[in-house]
Amino acid sequence: MKVRLLTQEQKDLLVGQTYDGIQFFNPTLDADGNWFISNEEVNQCTHGGVTEWVHDLPEIDHNPVQVELPGDVNP
Repeated sequence: MKVRLLTQEQKDLLVGQTYDGIQFFNPTLDADGNWFISNEEVNQCTHGGVTEWVHDLPEIDHNPVQVELPGDVNP
């Protein structure tokens, strides 16, 4: 899955901002320590100006954080 790479500063700009007037951007850290947002957030972004730059963010492969729950047994 592809996602859009953010710098720390770009992440800070998006926190608390909506991408469609209702739903909020959700910058997230991946397993490599990269901040990212989803392509869905970018594609549904209807705000010009303040967040128009999200369309120019580079795409990267998503590397999700793996969380082990207590009691999980690896096969």
